[in-house]
Amino acid sequence: MNAFQAHKTLLDESIVVACHVWVPAKFNTAQYSNWAKFLIDEQSWCLSDAHLAQFKYLENDTRLYLTGFLLIVQKIFQLARVPVFDLIQVTACEKSDTHQDQLNLSIQIATVHHLHENVYRHTIKSALDLNQWVVQNSPAVENRLKVWRTITDDVLSTLNGLVPAGKSTIPVLRVAHALGIPFFHLGLGIYQLGWGSQSKRLARSSAELDSEMGSKLAQNKVITANLLRVAGLPAPVHVVVNTEQSAINAANHIGFPVVVKPIDLDRGEGVTVDVLSEQALILAYAAAHKISNAKHVIVERQVSGVCHRLLVANGDLLYAVKRMPMGVLGDGHSSVLDLVNTQWLAESEKPPWLRSEIQKIDDLALIELKRLELSPQYLPSEGEFVSLRRIESTQWGGIDVDVTKTIHSENIKLALQAAKLFGLSVAGIDVISTDISQPWYKNGAIINEVNFSPLFGGASISRSYIPQFLTKFIQGQGKIPIVMFDSEHLALEYQQQQTANKVRCFLTHADTTLDDKGLAVLMPVVGLVQRVRALVLRTDVDAIVVVSEVVS
Repeated sequence: MNAFQAHKTLLDESIVVACHVWVPAKFNTAQYSNWAKFLIDEQSWCLSDAHLAQFKYLENDTRLYLTGFLLIVQKIFQLARVPVFDLIQVTACEKSDTHQDQLNLSIQIATVHHLHENVYRHTIKSALDLNQWVVQNSPAVENRLKVWRTITDDVLSTLNGLVPAGKSTIPVLRVAHALGIPFFHLGLGIYQLGWGSQSKRLARSSAELDSEMGSKLAQNKVITANLLRVAGLPAPVHVVVNTEQSAINAANHIGFPVVVKPIDLDRGEGVTVDVLSEQALILAYAAAHKISNAKHVIVERQVSGVCHRLLVANGDLLYAVKRMPMGVLGDGHSSVLDLVNTQWLAESEKPPWLRSEIQKIDDLALIELKRLELSPQYLPSEGEFVSLRRIESTQWGGIDVDVTKTIHSENIKLALQAAKLFGLSVAGIDVISTDISQPWYKNGAIINEVNFSPLFGGASISRSYIPQFLTKFIQGQGKIPIVMFDSEHLALEYQQQQTANKVRCFLTHADTTLDDKGLAVLMPVVGLVQRVRALVLRTDVDAIVVVSEVVS
């Protein structure tokens, strides 16, 4: 048996769940099909003929209904950040003996280790209920809102408490799966990619080589800035205050304009920029102090420019984006107000998990337009960008522009130095610069933040770089040879050939295991699956030879 087959036989696990599916005798197939774009972002419910093989004796309407059910199951898994990417297999499909309108299904789902069975059962039950409801109702606005609320407020709120994963988990693992890289959940949202000596570990976007001390330092804005400054890197100039008067004194010492923000919050919460006077400072301080848990506020010298996220991975720049604030692009004939309303309406047609952060014109948008000396009735030219917020933030959203090909080499060097200083193999270095194509020392750019475990794969630009990241992060598909023999003699001969070539090849039976020197590896487990899994978690294993009387 070749290595791939051995992997599939010994290392892949699945759960089979029996479920009773009510199937309507008659329904509006066109109306039901319209639900696909509002639930799975597809124009229709569609599976390949191979996946529909179990349904070939059923009527077309029933096949369509069951297809919708399976696709809703898969969508819920991925929204809940459960990395189930292979289409769910139907292993049995029979009509109920007691209920004419019911089918008895057995469905097989790839399992993720250390996830409770309730994750799978709750997902299937939720998909059954949702499918049954949507087939009886049109995708009118009020019905869509009801379904989306059910998914986000009921289904996902329950699953999110059972699934330890971050926003970067699914995008990265989806690409790993597409590239043929096996992964294994170790627990707490930490995944091993690959096997044995070829494996690497990843938690969201943080890698096993990331320094724990560096991650702690990076999570404190004040300490981060101080460390950058001591290391001779451009950093923010700021003062930490806890009274209104100390804030005024700090601003006068630093010099206006200043930025005011809570010391202990992220996502742009409580941040006020362009603070030009003591009166404005008092208001900004009060807003930041009110929401700060520590009741401490940072008063920081404002630097001209836009924030750029430089994603450093494996000792190189992976990509760089210019983080523009929430705004709209002109089309040459629509006002800002019309552009916003059109975009907002288009986004409202999408499920919540696919929408941008665009909002209708509000007080913050009016303040930004006033700063730009514009109004909601302004008619921007085609391609002209009009911002609706002063800065980009996670709270308000924004627009990323890929600047990877135009960033100056000195700014790349700066980001790499910062990541190395904090001992982070994956880091998001935020640089405020008026022009990222110019070296930092010529335009007064600074490193605003060093981010441990930065969001990776959340937007289209970021997702497009995941294959490049994994290609360098892990060698090939991260697999090691796992070869099975039904002969002890042939297995030993193969192991000796491998060790002669300096390959650390381990040999295992169901109850005994030998290392590459022929010494017994003691394990309190019995069974080929358990022993092979134990070996692929070891980084000193280059190959595994399995002795089995039955190869299945």
